[in-house]
Amino acid sequence: KTMNRVLFQSNFYIKFKAPNSQELIEYIESIDDSLINNEIFDWGKMCSSDKISLKAQELMKIISPNINELYERLKIKFSYNLYDPWLNLYKRKDFQEIHAHHPCHLSSVFFANDGEGFSKFYFSDRHSNDIHPKLGKLIGYKPINVVEYEKGDILFFPSHLLHGLSSHNSDVIRKTLSFNFDILD
Repeated sequence: KTMNRVLFQSNFYIKFKAPNSQELIEYIESIDDSLINNEIFDWGKMCSSDKISLKAQELMKIISPNINELYERLKIKFSYNLYDPWLNLYKRKDFQEIHAHHPCHLSSVFFANDGEGFSKFYFSDRHSNDIHPKLGKLIGYKPINVVEYEKGDILFFPSHLLHGLSSHNSDVIRKTLSFNFDILD
């Protein structure tokens, strides 16, 4: 009898069309680009992008339908604190270096637009050096996993996962809303 078993399930993501995607897109489009202030962020010094800090209290109502959908998919509800939401703006050739969002528990990205030449969002396995290349080839191991997304999709993942963004190759500014949160119970 053949048995396949996943040993650890700490590396996962959940992606779905945001239930209020149009409302989120309209909110993002209403934000004035003059609010860009990259200097207030103490991270992202190794990337190329513009960022706008947002207020968690203002986003709670607009984010909650997505958290409710996450509850459904996880089959459990939990209390949470939302931290440090921000808007990412990527011009041609902008990118995001591989990084994680410790010490938070979960992170999220809402994709406000898409198109030809748009950056690829990817996860990188921090343990990629642990597997011999021959064994990796035998089992079809990929140290980089690209997440396919469309306008209106939202992605949730554990904050410890390394992730990044390839170079943006479009003249259309790529816009995403990102936030972190902690599980309280």
